[in-house]
Amino acid sequence: MKASAITHRPPRTWIKLTVTVPASLTDEAAGLLATVAESGVEYDYAAANQKSTQEHLAIYLDDDAAAAAKEATIARHLAELERQHPAAGSLRVTREVITEQDWNAAWKEFFKPFPITPTLIIKPTWESYTPNASELVIEMDPGMAFGTGHHASTRLALQLLEGIFRTRRPNTPSFLDVGCGTAILAMAGALWGAGTVIATDNDPDAVFIARENIAANHLTGRIEASDIPLADLAPAFDVVVANITSDVLTLLAAELVRHLNPGGDLVLAGILRGDQEESIRALYQQHGLTEMARPYQDEWVAFHFCK
Repeated sequence: MKASAITHRPPRTWIKLTVTVPASLTDEAAGLLATVAESGVEYDYAAANQKSTQEHLAIYLDDDAAAAAKEATIARHLAELERQHPAAGSLRVTREVITEQDWNAAWKEFFKPFPITPTLIIKPTWESYTPNASELVIEMDPGMAFGTGHHASTRLALQLLEGIFRTRRPNTPSFLDVGCGTAILAMAGALWGAGTVIATDNDPDAVFIARENIAANHLTGRIEASDIPLADLAPAFDVVVANITSDVLTLLAAELVRHLNPGGDLVLAGILRGDQEESIRALYQQHGLTEMARPYQDEWVAFHFCK
């Protein structure tokens, strides 16, 4: 799946900001950046493994009318952080504009087959991989939709889903993936034994890419990808997952709970630690759900609720 395959509109652009920070301020700087960049903060893990005195954090902003204000907010946050910690050293910001085509090409430089869970391997189409007897493989290219498994929120969702399908739901449960992106979660659910699988997204690009990925993995007959609104979906499901942003999870709470069968499992991801975490936890408990698990990775948290 190449980004150039989508021709119904001009390519989008994003602003990539890379912030070099003293290692001692990494967590604080990442938290400040996360308040502005809804897609999260990218860490330079290679640098972290080398006991460096500096860390590199990257965020991506939509290249739109709101970008300048967001960049100004980031500059103020970082200046204040420098003022509060004068002995730690300076913070440096570099800026570049990324297009969809460039994004796809950049992924090819480092997107290699990797285990996202102990039994699930993610591989791009341009790499070969021979799985062992216990491994399942999803083949996919990033295209222009969110969800290759590299992001912490996707990893957390997959890890929770694997446990649900292997221990709680071994008998072909129905499965709904809301905000499916590349359909990585829907495909994983199908491979782990889900019966009826519906993948929905309100972004037509995501639905286009989801269908391409589903077809490439020979799962077309098992997964239906569409842009049908959640409110128009009639049945309830045994397992529901939504890996989207905290504000959307808040807006969709009643609908997500309504689409969950009694005793069903709900996985939520795309939530930042702290205020977002506590708000989502309280809201879904108010809807009558019981918290089953709450794993963390970096600044992200995911929830497993049961109805």
